[in-house]
Amino acid sequence: MSLSSHRTEIQVGLFVLVGMVLVAGLVLRFSQPRLGSAGGYPLTVEVKDATGIREGVPVRLGGVDIGRVASDPLLNEDFVLLSVPLEIFRGNRVPAGSTVKVGTSGLMGDSYVRILPPERPSGEFLPEGHLIVAEPPNNLTDLAGEAGEAFDGVTDASVEMRSAADQVERLALRAEGELLSEENLGNLRVILSEMRATSEALHTVSDRLPKLLDESGTAINGISEASTAAKLSLTGLDASVAKFSKTLDSVDPVVRQFDGTLAELRKTIAATDRLLGEIEKGEGLSAALLKDPGLKRDFAEVLDKLNRYGFLFYPRAEGLQREGSVFPDGSDEKERKAFPGLRRQP
Repeated sequence: MSLSSHRTEIQVGLFVLVGMVLVAGLVLRFSQPRLGSAGGYPLTVEVKDATGIREGVPVRLGGVDIGRVASDPLLNEDFVLLSVPLEIFRGNRVPAGSTVKVGTSGLMGDSYVRILPPERPSGEFLPEGHLIVAEPPNNLTDLAGEAGEAFDGVTDASVEMRSAADQVERLALRAEGELLSEENLGNLRVILSEMRATSEALHTVSDRLPKLLDESGTAINGISEASTAAKLSLTGLDASVAKFSKTLDSVDPVVRQFDGTLAELRKTIAATDRLLGEIEKGEGLSAALLKDPGLKRDFAEVLDKLNRYGFLFYPRAEGLQREGSVFPDGSDEKERKAFPGLRRQP
């Protein structure tokens, strides 16, 4: 075998090897999810139908892979929902209030977990281990089922419409047979003749209506004049009321001042009543001076001596004697200067 043939075989083999490596890389690329860096945080999603969801399925937010399915879905204790554990890659967060759906992509219908952020983000994110209940998926199978149910509803509605049309047709035939009989037509003729007579009566009334309107106009003019006079009377009454209001405003301060004076007078009368009560009961110095003649006489002597000798018993100047003193003018000088002291009451 020549060298050229060996070279051709080697080139073909290298080409086939490179092609197989590329095919294997593409298979691995599209069959396995993108591996993120370790250290992400977990989330759990509960779904009713986890068809196509398995370990490694991508988790996408806005079309970008932010995580993957950590393990295969597991049935809950009530065997109604399936729990799908998610692993969110480091550096990615899921906004609070986001919804989760199981979607499909591509012609082959590959499944993935789709995260829809809220319309109005709050700036907060879901914590680790948070549980999210997924919304039902809108895949072609579900849409076909819903379309079938809608078609069944349309079929039922068409059957009901056909039944209603049959009933309308029966009612029309019955009306044609009963309502349009000779007797009913005769009654209709009588009604039409009565309506003609009524219209003639209305025509007669309409001829008399202008005269009635003229009389009504005259009456309305009289009412208008009466209302004008009443308005003038009310205007004068308003002026009188305004003057009376001003008078009341001027009287109000006087009344308030009189109320204050009356309150002070009541207080004075009450104090006088209390003082007279104490005097009548014999309490205090005033009652003793009024009821005890001896104490009254001694008190007068003390006042006279204080007036004559002063408060510290020094002689007063000549001629300074209180009017109405108990001592006569010709009393002895020694008696005037000596101060025997106060007499104690028994």
